[in-house]
Amino acid sequence: MRPARHRPHTLPRFAALLLFAAGAAVVGAAPQTPPEVEDPKGKVKKKIVVDDEPVPVTKGPVGNPPDAKLDELVRAADEARSPELKALFAKYAVPADRVTEASGGLRVKPVPLRRAEWPKGVESIAVTPLDAAGKPREPRGVPVAGVRAVDHFEAMAVADVEPLVKSATPENLAAAEKLLAAVLRFHDYARERNVRRGKTWDEVREPLAAKLRDVRLDQLRTAVAARDAVRVNEASTRLMNAYPKDAAVAREVAVARVGEVTLLLKSASHADHVRAREVLDELDARFPGAGGEPAAEVRRQLREMAVKAFTRARDKKGVGDLTTARDELTRAAALDPTVDGIREMQRELRTGYPILHVGVRNYPEKMSPATARLDSEKQVVDLVFEGLLEEIPDGTGAVRYRPAAALGLPASIPGGREFALRAFDRDPSGRPGFDSHDVVATVKLLRDRADTWPGYALPWLGGPAPRDNSAVRVPLALGHPDPRAVLTFKMLPGRWMAENGKTADDGAFAEKPFGTGPFKLYSSSPPGGKAPREMVFIDNPAYGRWRDRAGLPYLREIRLVEASKLDPVEAFRTDKLHVLPDVPTGDIPKFEGPTSQLGGRVQVVTAQTNRRVHVLAINLQRSYLQSKPLRQGLSMALDREDILREVFRAGRPEFHRAMTGPYPPTSWANPKGPGGAPQLVNRDLAVARLKAYLSGTAPKTDLELAFPKDDPRAEEACRRIKAQIEGLTKDAVEGRKITINLNGVSTPDLYRLVEGEHRYDLAYVPFDYPDDWHPYGLGAALDSAAATRGGRNWFSFLGQGTNPDDQDQRLGQMLNELRGYRDVGELTRRAIEAGKLFNECVPFVPLWQLDRHTAVHTGVKVYLDDSTEPVNPKWLNPTTLFQNVGRWRLE
Repeated sequence: MRPARHRPHTLPRFAALLLFAAGAAVVGAAPQTPPEVEDPKGKVKKKIVVDDEPVPVTKGPVGNPPDAKLDELVRAADEARSPELKALFAKYAVPADRVTEASGGLRVKPVPLRRAEWPKGVESIAVTPLDAAGKPREPRGVPVAGVRAVDHFEAMAVADVEPLVKSATPENLAAAEKLLAAVLRFHDYARERNVRRGKTWDEVREPLAAKLRDVRLDQLRTAVAARDAVRVNEASTRLMNAYPKDAAVAREVAVARVGEVTLLLKSASHADHVRAREVLDELDARFPGAGGEPAAEVRRQLREMAVKAFTRARDKKGVGDLTTARDELTRAAALDPTVDGIREMQRELRTGYPILHVGVRNYPEKMSPATARLDSEKQVVDLVFEGLLEEIPDGTGAVRYRPAAALGLPASIPGGREFALRAFDRDPSGRPGFDSHDVVATVKLLRDRADTWPGYALPWLGGPAPRDNSAVRVPLALGHPDPRAVLTFKMLPGRWMAENGKTADDGAFAEKPFGTGPFKLYSSSPPGGKAPREMVFIDNPAYGRWRDRAGLPYLREIRLVEASKLDPVEAFRTDKLHVLPDVPTGDIPKFEGPTSQLGGRVQVVTAQTNRRVHVLAINLQRSYLQSKPLRQGLSMALDREDILREVFRAGRPEFHRAMTGPYPPTSWANPKGPGGAPQLVNRDLAVARLKAYLSGTAPKTDLELAFPKDDPRAEEACRRIKAQIEGLTKDAVEGRKITINLNGVSTPDLYRLVEGEHRYDLAYVPFDYPDDWHPYGLGAALDSAAATRGGRNWFSFLGQGTNPDDQDQRLGQMLNELRGYRDVGELTRRAIEAGKLFNECVPFVPLWQLDRHTAVHTGVKVYLDDSTEPVNPKWLNPTTLFQNVGRWRLE
């Protein structure tokens, strides 16, 4: 197991909003690539911080830029035992070119242009000499006519490693590799930052990169010749990571790894046999088919061993020796888990087969990224699908990103990002594989319904382009404060869907989805009957084929259980339930505390990652609801604190918060300072607004309020909303009284009425912001182009036929313009202005943000990273729930 990583210092979360602000000017609508610095753990080093909520930053110095000093060579010089290597590393620790004049050579900072590209007609070029310690002196001019030669840093390094390469000792090859890798890092950095510019630098890079590749291959060959398994492993892993599509590298690595596996199989140790399988899995994942017949023969041997172990397990089970049966079954699964019968026996014997039971309020039906509306459906999407990147809270409330369908964090390229992918071929059963063309096809499918929430990220993205099957380049069409946030959209089997004429919201695919995530749909109970329905997901074998995912997911089966037909307390007591989201505040004592009957088996956590708010949706297609005085009166009439206290808090005043505008109450986009934003309730002003509406000609006075009838607290809240609104006009004459008619429907039907059909007056609905960039989410929700059936603008704000006034048009313009800002200070100022204007326009009525409680069995261990310590489940987002579920455990 890996050692626990050092916990980084944390700063308040709003620092994430200032990700790239240091040293940057205000950026308007021009598309620019944000200058973030991505580290292996997915965090960004921030330079400006303000107080709000915590985000991680890296402690300590960040090191020298590669064009100033190569820190790895400084360390190498300090650590080298050989005087020759110490001198060589020291010589190249500071990048420098050599300009030779008649009077001798001059060591200078790397020059921008090669000699062939110096401007014609200039008499001298500017250079910065370096002293013996590598420190720059005063710049000076060098007469062009007197320059005899210019030797570049990269070419000199290639020449100087030649004696090391010829000696071919492990120490000298390692030194050559370290030196060339550092020099190549300098070169690529210099090209990206225009320290090296011009059109001919590829002529310098190519021999450098080729020499580095040759040295790495030499390291592998010498390790194989010496039968040094550790060095073979290190050298081949380095080559696989660096040259994933190089056929020649693939052949040499395959020979080395198959040789390693063959030796492991000759051992009598089961652990060595398991290691042989892991080595072969890694080779097949990186270079499919490269092992050829020798690798296939090893697979056959491993399978034969697995079949024999499984046969022994079956025989022992038959005679009642379950202990030995479990041991042999574990051996068989470790060698080849695809042997027929292993999964069924694991389920029977509960051996290495933990099953996680999760309660769902509504049974999932439409489970693709484009169709998921219910929480349970969004949770299925997290089980089955992956984005290029995956958002991970780090246990402090901050948000980080880790690779998901991508092999690693993206490389910054001009105007975008480049991803290496976890590409794999179609399997023998015909199930589609995954490669760069699926990324391209996914974006195309999403653009066909850019008005939906799955298309939320599209304004920031250009058209992806494959570099090859296992790498894709994603242009950034607009600057974003953290572009990784828009690279988490789920990958579809896009090419397969396009070939089969399917749209992103295809109904048949939504009922039986498949993707590259850690689990796949196995079965679903039919509707009807008294027993709770169960939807079963089993581990996806393709997920764990990568070295960093070996053995994942740890859970082998997850069952989503219909919670409405369960006694949850009894289910927790009998291990038939392990997670239950959205426990009402008043029900917390049932699961924990002195009155609970569960004996400490369950903890109730309150989500710290909560992007959900509840609103009163207003259908602006209704002509009477286009009245701004009516909308303002409805919003001002509601005493939100009273409803929270009487319906939701159950005597716990620390829970649940009233909204004061469109953003979540703790959002960075809300006004700060003394008093913050004013409360929305003003019943005296509400009376005036409603009277203004009712004084018109034949005003519509009967309004229907739809709500989810399967949520008792939602029903009670809507009864109180009805009473508070009707109470303001109860003494008016007939025809001038507002009447609210309640319409309880099932949660799926509520989504259909509101989003799919726009067939409602008012509706009590949850609204989930897609990320912490709340103004962008608000703009997407009120986008006039999304005011379509099934679109994300449920309210039809600025939609055709809604008669918006100048104030409404201005709000739409402000929200649209927000996408053009990535300077967080300016974005914050404009977001606050937009929030204030929103409260005047009232496209919907903000209500409250309810704290979300989840009951979790103490045996559930949530891991959000590769550390050895589980984190508190409170950091999970209960809407999607299954963040990093591949690493969860059940004890």
